[in-house]
Amino acid sequence: MLTGRIGYVLYVEGGTDIDMLRGLAERLQHPVADIWDERINSFYVQNNYPLQDVDAELERVEGGFGLTPREHFNGLRNLLPSLQGVAILDNDGQNRQDRDEGALRIRYWRRYEAENYFITPELLRRYAYAHYPADDLFTSQARQGVDDALAETLVELVFDGNPEDYEIWLQSPADAARLIWETQTARRKLSAIAEEFFRRLAQKVGGGMLLKKGEFHRLIEHAELSTTAEAEVRAKLDLLMALFHSARQHGETNRVDTTSPEALDDKDQGSDMDSEGLTA
Repeated sequence: MLTGRIGYVLYVEGGTDIDMLRGLAERLQHPVADIWDERINSFYVQNNYPLQDVDAELERVEGGFGLTPREHFNGLRNLLPSLQGVAILDNDGQNRQDRDEGALRIRYWRRYEAENYFITPELLRRYAYAHYPADDLFTSQARQGVDDALAETLVELVFDGNPEDYEIWLQSPADAARLIWETQTARRKLSAIAEEFFRRLAQKVGGGMLLKKGEFHRLIEHAELSTTAEAEVRAKLDLLMALFHSARQHGETNRVDTTSPEALDDKDQGSDMDSEGLTA
């Protein structure tokens, strides 16, 4: 069983969260990128259920087996007492609080979701512009489509249909604009807003959407994270680094403690490996 061999479980919302965490590690040159576990033992938490009471909602309902991460982890730990667990989950605008439950550490993004830490209007514009080279005859029309689609999306989905608030943000100095943006979007699902932008852009200029929900990790290499965003992301990556180090130690222990029939045969035949090497 993979869980037993690796010694940990990482709970995330879905497979794209793994892509985003790795992309963020590489973008920030965090040391966990150098020891990234290519076979991450992850368990995907789904959010396909209606809101329940506060306590139940804190215990995200897991897809497939109908178990919360805590129930799933505790069930495994009954069989594997040394198992370690980390959950990095969306906040979904619910002000969820981090907590430790024995060997399971549960951490929530303070903003709505992981995408909220790198998606910005500037990033969306730059990414879209890059697909319409300056020497292309279609460029002027396409880039106007980018600006129009972005403005429409932001007015409607970030500034609640209020163009005056949008203009205030647009005309604000960089630091003030960043503060307004983070305040306005802290409890908004930026992946949905980005997807709507790319959908409107496709309608305006023709062709398919440049990116869809499951592909937003591709934006990370072009992103500039704010100081506060970077600090929180680094804290999450520190957790992963500790988890992967723990897995390596677990793997070394398993290799030393477990003897195959072939190894036992070698020992019987006078193998040079002494008993201390087999049982350390």
